[in-house]
Amino acid sequence: MVNIADSIQLGIDTLNGLDWYFQLLICIGLSFLAVYALRRFVLRKIAELVNDTEVGWDNDLYIALESKINIFFIAICVNVSLLWVNPDLLSSIFPLLNSLYILLLTMMLTTTVKIATPPLMALMNNNKKGGVSVTGGNHFVSIIVRIVIWLIGINAILAELSIEITGILASFALFSLIIGLSLQHTIGNILNSFMLAMDSPFDVGDRIEVEGIEGRVVSTGILSTKLLTYAEELIIIPNNTLVSAKIRNMARGGGDGQPRRINLLIDVGAAYGEEPPHVKQVLIDIARDCPYTVDEPAPRVLFVNLGEYSIDFRIYAWIDNYSDEWPAKDWIHQRVFERFAQEGIEIPFPTSIELPEVPTGSTDAAKKRKKARQKAARIQMSKDEKFYREERDALKSLLEDLEEQLKDATLGSRQKDEIRKEISSLSATLQRFDSED
Repeated sequence: MVNIADSIQLGIDTLNGLDWYFQLLICIGLSFLAVYALRRFVLRKIAELVNDTEVGWDNDLYIALESKINIFFIAICVNVSLLWVNPDLLSSIFPLLNSLYILLLTMMLTTTVKIATPPLMALMNNNKKGGVSVTGGNHFVSIIVRIVIWLIGINAILAELSIEITGILASFALFSLIIGLSLQHTIGNILNSFMLAMDSPFDVGDRIEVEGIEGRVVSTGILSTKLLTYAEELIIIPNNTLVSAKIRNMARGGGDGQPRRINLLIDVGAAYGEEPPHVKQVLIDIARDCPYTVDEPAPRVLFVNLGEYSIDFRIYAWIDNYSDEWPAKDWIHQRVFERFAQEGIEIPFPTSIELPEVPTGSTDAAKKRKKARQKAARIQMSKDEKFYREERDALKSLLEDLEEQLKDATLGSRQKDEIRKEISSLSATLQRFDSED
């Protein structure tokens, strides 16, 4: 045991007796081996664990932090090497190394906050009642936390370097006042772009309407936001205008947590004398057959108005992507025109026309076929309305039963959370039923 200790001490003394450049070569070699071991046995294992998880944000976090971890480890190797080779040099640059450590830690913390905040906020929102999906709060929280971290990090770096910033801040304040007076409108746009980034009322790709102008957001800048209209016109809106304007965002609605879903409302008129069940049955068949509409919530058709020269119906249908609104309307309108002609349903218009006479036999046969279709439609619509009422009553009964279960004091918090989620889902479904009455 003594021989081993003597051998170790002899080896240490031999290394300490080497010239500085030999010591430097040894440090460089050991540093390469240490960095290789870090990447091969530590970071690679972490990458494998991250790839095996079902969530995606941890992959983005690992990719963003990998290079910073390598630089941080290399800085530690340099620190340890100088501690052995040249302690005097290390003491002279120690504040710089500490500043580098603080900078790297600040960058890693802000990167973690930037990537981890959206999924964390989404997880918190999922535990609440369903509704409109809005992501502006995520950006606001992330930006505020990162600003605080950067302020703390910069203050620590300046303290480490013993830099007095009072004079710098005073000069900066005077310079900012001069610039602000001369460029107040431009600076207002820049500051408002920051406010828009924090609140995030829209993202690039969203379809919005601002002061009667509707278009898709193609870019957001520090001075203005650019919209592309349906007519392929580029509209440039100053950020000052956006902050004070009323914005309608078509990409942030859609209940049940599906922001791109929208409700498609199409009004169709039929002539007086037509059977409402017949018209409703034809329209609901068209809405169900449309390739753009979804099966849940199911399309609905309601008799909404007795007009001056028409009876008016409204198609309620839902599409998963608001960008399909116009193709869906085109498909439904064209199909309504074709099916009304096939079913003999007249589309009214406020003009007087004289129709040519048709043979009596042909007219009688067409009327008989139409009356048969009207009778079948009345029977089918009666079944649909009965099924509709039964579904709504069953949902109400189930909702009342769940609310009674929630009053049970013996249930645990986890069971109550599950019941609340079920109540929230049923309430959203029942709300669609009630809103269509």
